[in-house]
Amino acid sequence: MFVKEIHCMAVKREHDIQYFISRLSILSLPFYDVAALTKQELINRSKYEGATLFARKLKINRRIGWKDELYKPQFPMHQQIKYTLDPSTNTARYKLVYQPPKVMDKIPLMLMKQNFLKNMALWCYDSDTHEAIIGFKGHQDNFRMLDPMWIDNMSVADINKRFRHDIFYEDKDAHQALLFQRAACFCSYRGIHARSLWPEKH
Repeated sequence: MFVKEIHCMAVKREHDIQYFISRLSILSLPFYDVAALTKQELINRSKYEGATLFARKLKINRRIGWKDELYKPQFPMHQQIKYTLDPSTNTARYKLVYQPPKVMDKIPLMLMKQNFLKNMALWCYDSDTHEAIIGFKGHQDNFRMLDPMWIDNMSVADINKRFRHDIFYEDKDAHQALLFQRAACFCSYRGIHARSLWPEKH
């Protein structure tokens, strides 16, 4: 997913979210991981042409066997295992080594709207895009949130509103959906919100 507001690429995993400061930094992932990502549809709600073009080039490069060096992901290096010999050949053994991917060290917090959930009707978990969706009464557009940590950048009133409403989800999405619910509960109990100082709350 390309998130225009924080200008980075996000890859949501089963247990966490990886943020990449630039599109090319995704290529620091192992080749098999990038190949799997190219089979997914890029979520680009801002319709940023650069992100769409990058995703298209990755798909093409995978099909031609990663021949374009500019869009080539990380392949493993052979590293000798010290003090080991293969008894059948009497030669040193090697292992495949990958460098750590170039992900962002800190979670980029989205600049959230303040006091905008007055007409909130419900919130639910979207199993297709893996986001929490807030639905409103009337004809107001839905609001989507990728990362549960972004809740702590909301106003007190909005956090308490979420705390009082249980999130709807399918059974298969219980783990991911409840991360959003727990984040709202934690922020509400600890008094963490957009204008609070974290060190004072721990």
